[in-house]
Amino acid sequence: MKSLRYIIILFFLLFAHDAFSQLNHKHYILMGRIDLSEENYSEAIHNFNMAIIAKPNDFEGYFLRGIAKYSLNDFTGAVKDFTKTLEIHPLYVRAYHYRGISNDRLGNFADAKNDYKNAIKLDPYDPELHIALGSTKLHLNDFENAIASFDTALIINPSNANAYINRGVAKRFLNRLDDAIDDLDKAVYYDFFNIEALVRRGIIQMEREKYQEAMADFNNALKMDKDNPIVFFNRGTVHLNMGDTIAALKDYERVNNLDQRNALTYFNRAIIYGMLKEDDIALALFDKVIEINPENIYGYFNRGILYYKMKELDNAEQDFSKVIELFPDFIDAWVNRSVVRFEKGDIKGAEADRYKSKEIINMVSGNEKSIDSLYNVYSKSIDYDKIIAFESDFSNGDKGGKLAQFSAVNIKPFSDFIICVDKFNSDNKSPNNNHFVDATLSYINENKQLNGLRLVYMPADFSNENYQSYLNDSIIETIGDKDLRSFLKGISNYEIYNYQHAENHFNSLIGNAIYDIYANINIASLQKEKAELVLINQNYNDPITINYKKSSDNKSDIAVAQSKPNYQDALNSISLALKKNSSNPFIWYNMGNLHLQMQEFHKAIDDYTQAIKYEKNLAEAYYNRGLTLLYLGEKELARSDLSKAGELGIKEAYAVMKRFF
Repeated sequence: MKSLRYIIILFFLLFAHDAFSQLNHKHYILMGRIDLSEENYSEAIHNFNMAIIAKPNDFEGYFLRGIAKYSLNDFTGAVKDFTKTLEIHPLYVRAYHYRGISNDRLGNFADAKNDYKNAIKLDPYDPELHIALGSTKLHLNDFENAIASFDTALIINPSNANAYINRGVAKRFLNRLDDAIDDLDKAVYYDFFNIEALVRRGIIQMEREKYQEAMADFNNALKMDKDNPIVFFNRGTVHLNMGDTIAALKDYERVNNLDQRNALTYFNRAIIYGMLKEDDIALALFDKVIEINPENIYGYFNRGILYYKMKELDNAEQDFSKVIELFPDFIDAWVNRSVVRFEKGDIKGAEADRYKSKEIINMVSGNEKSIDSLYNVYSKSIDYDKIIAFESDFSNGDKGGKLAQFSAVNIKPFSDFIICVDKFNSDNKSPNNNHFVDATLSYINENKQLNGLRLVYMPADFSNENYQSYLNDSIIETIGDKDLRSFLKGISNYEIYNYQHAENHFNSLIGNAIYDIYANINIASLQKEKAELVLINQNYNDPITINYKKSSDNKSDIAVAQSKPNYQDALNSISLALKKNSSNPFIWYNMGNLHLQMQEFHKAIDDYTQAIKYEKNLAEAYYNRGLTLLYLGEKELARSDLSKAGELGIKEAYAVMKRFF
């Protein structure tokens, strides 16, 4: 009987522990949900941690913790929790949905699309899944296919305001402004209290110069959210375009009352006060811009002009010198400093600055005007009109994967060489002629049993419809060498724009005796592409700044305030690769491409020259150097390079020569 009594008690204790765990799990889940609703995300994570300890095989704790992590911008952690959720509950649609959103935020766009597609297989009639898939396509600038996804969402639910909003955004990028307005009209019709629909419609109405309609949208938005700085900013711009400067200032001031770190609004206010000749106020506002962003060249430049007008010549010279330090090719800064130095009696310094400005003008002008005539034009730039117009032109960035200076002639440089996979037939020939191998790659190809595939240097333009990938998971898993598998996984993810996964795989090989240099090369190119994609995706939500390029009716234009891509990570990586192997032509070539994107043209030319030094048949280096020389006006040198590029097999070189020579 004692033994039986012991067993009964033990069974009771086990049952009690299970019940207690169940009670704890429910308690912590409830507390975590409350924290989520109150946006106490860190506390929510703590409670979900406790819930997971109490019941580690329940999916709910992982899923909700993923939501909390996402809300804290921990997208990597969110993906892990949503993945764990799906391991426990493989049919949980919401986990696929939110993992897709998190992957999108990480830049793993292929994974994001796969998550949405898996969710759609499980629930094809949820319009939000189609909207999410369309949004990722938007982020990849695949506007037509994005519209198709939003169309599907609207077939399922013809009154879904978010689908209309997103479809309107896509149409706006296709310059179908009237169609975009039609979609946003429907969004407002089905959800009049949707502030996003009103604001986006108002912005497009500004682009159409329908200022009264834009004003009505922003006013209605403010009725629903009286403290929204974005709405005040846009309404201020409408006031400005309608000629009501005082009303514009009031709205901009309201923005800074709500957001005291908004440098762009301080800048716009300073411009307006300068136009009103309220120099002391403008000066204080430019001080604020520089305080918030100490490397803002336009803050220093405009403040320098104000100091000049106020006869504070030492301060003016200091600000123009700071601009030149930050951006040595800013012509207007050289011109203005020359004027200041001349008035200070520094004739030698003024003449040196004048000569430098003429040198830059000669480099970029591309016309037959005399230098003195051009200098006279540029020397009149001590006003806000020219300065802000220059800002707008200078800040266009790299749209659509090609340099702005080449867009008018519809040509672009060849892309980076990276190490990727090519396929060879039984005769050891490849359909691609523009590939290279070095001694180490030859060793890998001969000894690592790649089953007919080869690692090669090749200009990889994955967006090109002719590009063919030979990698998939089943092929990669047949490779016995662990390090080679990691490298191939990096390439495979790079090909489908899973940037974070690719970078992680390549990073795992840094320091590896065989793959280190190749990983560095691929990482640098990947980081360059990511920097450009980040800039492109600032698109629709970018604030609007003032462009005082006067039109005939004396109204100001508007322009999107954008930044250049931040290539620092890519520059660091490629520089590290160069330190490890300074005689590798493809590293020099990729460095040239990076400097070209950064508009450091002479550095790019030097880099391409080094690439050619180490690989005399590198046709892409001749071609890219030829385009750069053509842009700089060095036609004879450009002709020579383009001719060599054509000789080496680049047919585009002949099209360029036919058009420009």
